[in-house]
Formats: sequence, C-alpha cells, structure tokens
Amino acid sequence: MSVLDPWRQALRPLIPKGFLRRDQRDGLFVSDYPRYGDAPAVSARIESAGFRAAISDGLAHIVPEAENAAALLNAAPACMPSITDENLFLHSLARRIAESDAPLTPETEKTVWTALKYLDAEDMPGLYRFLSPAAALAQRQRLLLPGGLGRMILRYISECKGQKS
Repeated sequence: MSVLDPWRQALRPLIPKGFLRRDQRDGLFVSDYPRYGDAPAVSARIESAGFRAAISDGLAHIVPEAENAAALLNAAPACMPSITDENLFLHSLARRIAESDAPLTPETEKTVWTALKYLDAEDMPGLYRFLSPAAALAQRQRLLLPGGLGRMILRYISECKGQKS
C-alpha cells in the first residue's frame, strides 16, 4: 500500500467524474472534476472530508487540512528500519526529523507534500536528493519538519512497511 492510498481512498468516492492523480505541482493530488460541472458541490464534499482544493485552469489541486495531515503522519508506527548502503543517508536524515515533535505548519507544508509524493512514487533516491537540502533550508530558517514525516519515511524504508501497527 502506498503512503497516499488512505487519502486516495477517502477522496475517490467524493469525485464522481474525472481523474485523481498525484499532483506534479504544489498539491498532493490533482483532479479535473471542475471540468465536469458541479464543482462547488464536489469542492464542498472534499472540504468536509478534511481537504482543501484550489481550482485553477480547470484543475483542482488538493491537499489535506492540517488535522488530516497530522493524523496520517502520526499514524506511522515506530519500527526498526533495515539499514542498507542504499538507504543509509536517507535513514540518518529521517531519524533526525523523526526526533522532532513539531506539528505540520504552513511554512513546512510544501516540503512535506513533496516528500510524501516521493514516498508515494517509492523514489527513495529522489526523496533524499529533495529532502536533504530542504531540511537544511528549514533548519537555517529555524523551522522544524514534523516528526511524523521522519517516522513515515523510516516506516517506508524498513522491513515493517507491510506490517500493521
């Protein structure tokens, strides 16, 4: 199961027509439901489910509200990842992030959404290439990335990925 599947499963029934995909821009998901009419009603259903949709050029860019995001990030179980040569640096970075108990903030949302998209694509080298400078920038700006993000990364690079918590 992919990291974004719980949210996909929550959103899909709310969008009667159109696609629902991983966003290539600032959102987590993108949908073309505004092109099929009744966009205000669909947007209202999406918002009542704990997401927000920004519509531009006939597309809805969807992200979870802070409480919804925190629930998913904090649901990542603590487990001992298997450390390999391929994931050593990502493991180290994720452990450092996991030690934080900082909440998701508007300043860190874009970084978290992008990291989750890399996890969803199971692109661990890309995740490290993105997250390493993003975490350094956040630290220089005196921002803490949410600890749940680090725990989620650790879960997805570990042998306990498929285990239930």
